[in-house]
Amino acid sequence: MWVPEWTGDGGVASGGVWEGLPTVLTVACEGGGSVAVTMESQQARVAEFSVDCPAVSTGVGSVTMDSGVVQRGSFTVGVDASNDSVRWALTVTQPE
Repeated sequence: MWVPEWTGDGGVASGGVWEGLPTVLTVACEGGGSVAVTMESQQARVAEFSVDCPAVSTGVGSVTMDSGVVQRGSFTVGVDASNDSVRWALTVTQPE
């Protein structure tokens, strides 16, 4: 899954992943401030982290979850920006 760019609060929902592979959630941001990132799978929180978003460069945060942590079926990712000028992008991948 890929969200190329968003400004302010947002998030994404997906139809699912394969629980036999690890899952990597990565968020990049800029604009001054920070973002709080959460991921839920089958209504259970599986990841939570914050990323500082510099005004003139890019901040990056990532978490790798072992196979089976993100369960088969839908998942959601929420991004709570500290202000409406923070721009962010995210990816959810499953490396083989």
